[in-house]
Amino acid sequence: MKSGRARRLRRAELLLIGAGVAATLLAAAYQYAGIRSTLESSTASSLYAQQQEIDRIFVDNVDLQPYFWHRRELPDASAIRDPAAKLEAEQLAGRAEATAHRILDHFAHLRYQMGTQAFTSERADWEAYMRRSFADSLILCRALRDDEEAFGGAGPDSLWGRYAQEPCRGT
Repeated sequence: MKSGRARRLRRAELLLIGAGVAATLLAAAYQYAGIRSTLESSTASSLYAQQQEIDRIFVDNVDLQPYFWHRRELPDASAIRDPAAKLEAEQLAGRAEATAHRILDHFAHLRYQMGTQAFTSERADWEAYMRRSFADSLILCRALRDDEEAFGGAGPDSLWGRYAQEPCRGT
């Protein structure tokens, strides 16, 4: 009789241990989901803040818009004879190049966040945005090509390989 009672107690003990382990695992899964959601929300917030900074550049410098949104070529400052017009073209080129590098930094951050799986929602939208940005901007294509190594090289998982190679072909 004692052995039967001992077995029942042992079974109940194991059942309680199993229930405790299951409850712990459920709580951990719930916490993980909450942490993941918080991380993704924080990452999205950071990315949208960066995007707003870039948008602000174009609000403050509307003259840059055609070079980033309409595939327009920058004026060739070396072909301009008038000193004032030449200086203006050089300054425009400088602002365009600085803006292109700011956008490329943003894209590199986006690619990094997507690579860590910390940012999965709206991934397809961001990837389409990056491809479209390269398709719409000769200056962005050239800036990436000229500083390719700083942005991950030309491999298949780089900014160039994933988003720019096709839209920048022939630039």
